[in-house]
Amino acid sequence: MITEAEARGYVLLAQHPLPRLDDTMVVFRIPIDTTIPEAIDEIEAAVPGVTAGANHLYRLQSQGQARLDYAASMIGWPDGGCVSRARVGMIDGGVAPGHPGLTSGQIVQDVFGDGSNAAAMDHGSRIAALLIGPGRLRGAPLYSANVVAEGDAAGVVPILRALDWLAANEVRVVNISMAGPRNKLMNRALSRAVADGMVLVAAVGNDGPSAPPQFPAAFPFVLGVTAVGSDGAVFRNAGRGPHVDVAAPGVDVIVRDGARLRIASGTSMAVPFVTASIAADANLVRRPVEAIRRHFTATSTDLGPAGRDTVFGAGLLQFAGC
Repeated sequence: MITEAEARGYVLLAQHPLPRLDDTMVVFRIPIDTTIPEAIDEIEAAVPGVTAGANHLYRLQSQGQARLDYAASMIGWPDGGCVSRARVGMIDGGVAPGHPGLTSGQIVQDVFGDGSNAAAMDHGSRIAALLIGPGRLRGAPLYSANVVAEGDAAGVVPILRALDWLAANEVRVVNISMAGPRNKLMNRALSRAVADGMVLVAAVGNDGPSAPPQFPAAFPFVLGVTAVGSDGAVFRNAGRGPHVDVAAPGVDVIVRDGARLRIASGTSMAVPFVTASIAADANLVRRPVEAIRRHFTATSTDLGPAGRDTVFGAGLLQFAGC
């Protein structure tokens, strides 16, 4: 493949083996007079069996301020937290060293972006606190893949490298509080991970109710999570569509930061509640994605129109207990 691409004017930038995904990712700079769609078509035509795609950006999905600590009681999560029944991972910004409320022994971390973005690390630390902070999951380390390089976004390349790393560490449930456009490379890699037993839980995005579906949440093999407030109303900027599977607290959510309380809103903040509920259920965590989706349909509290809908999915997450 590399020889064929270079003969057409493509410049090799990097090559990343993804052994657990049974794949190899190759990064090229395209010729200056070639558009991305043209490049995709050209490479796929020249090398049968290859999947080509753009290095899209996927953005962190949180914003805002919060008011009260309602989230755990709203979904039936116990005050003392629960033991994790499987390894849990996150693809996000990194977790800050020495983050209050999180001990170093709780975090297994690797860097796939540049690892130096303070705002992204703040986001990642919040997600980690919602997953394994006081009163959350316990008994297993959190595998944190830091993928953000600049601003609040990560490219396809670090995300897929992170996915392969999580698979190599036998992580079962992965929290993805990021959203972006549809991408064939993401589709290929994530579908392989799911086929191998991984459960992916992702934010539906904060681009508003009229925005097109955001990925990876909109892939059919990923569980898409929206955010609601203490009144059960959907987060005003949450994406909508048939890919919304379930709702969880994500508006005015308090994140415990040592002795301090920090506050955030967004579909990002809702995802850890769903991830944790799967990981804490010894039966559910071993089931395939479609079975988990049926579980949500059977157990969630209906919100909005009767039955499943494009705003709340199955409804408000309800946790049956550890």
